[in-house]
Amino acid sequence: MYLLEMAPKFLLALIILLVYVKLSGKSQIAPMSQLDQVGSMVIGALVGGALLSPTVSSWESAGLVAIWAGLLVLIRFIKSKNSRLRDVIDGEPIQLVKNGHLITDNFVKANLPVRDFETLVNIQGIASFDELKEVWYELNGSLTVIKKGDKDIALLIIENGGISHDNLEQLKKDENWVKQEIEKQGYEKLEDIFCAEWFDNKLIVYPYDAVREGKK
Repeated sequence: MYLLEMAPKFLLALIILLVYVKLSGKSQIAPMSQLDQVGSMVIGALVGGALLSPTVSSWESAGLVAIWAGLLVLIRFIKSKNSRLRDVIDGEPIQLVKNGHLITDNFVKANLPVRDFETLVNIQGIASFDELKEVWYELNGSLTVIKKGDKDIALLIIENGGISHDNLEQLKKDENWVKQEIEKQGYEKLEDIFCAEWFDNKLIVYPYDAVREGKK
């Protein structure tokens, strides 16, 4: 009898979770930020608590999960449309090593003990800090590492038709420069560009499929 009473809850929760995973993408399985990680944990807690509580009905449990999942999907949509809001919500990667020098103040900012940092770089096959050229502490707790002698990683300048202002500031360039660069490559509007990255002293542009096909 108990299992029969619980079956509708399981079914509704499963349907909502399947829809949520479909809408939010695989980043919930491999979280890219602390918000993704915490959001997924809360989803699990809501589902588990609602399923096990005899005082919460099937529709009430489904409603709780649906509201939280909807908020997370909405936040992800907002972040995808505005890079500045994304940085406010998620924060930014913290640079720990610059030009071979450890930025000690940023270790405090990242709340990362140097012993833990050593473990993380050792896992990547790096034996000594002296091998490091640039290191960023990413939003999900991983490290992006450039060793001495390696090329610098690309900087994302345009994403989803919008300019990534923080990366643009690193290049000491402005929006007019970006517009001039994409015009040189035959594109009229920023909205035509899916993404563009600065790599090896040039801007590499990746337009939306419809724009690219229209130019053929």
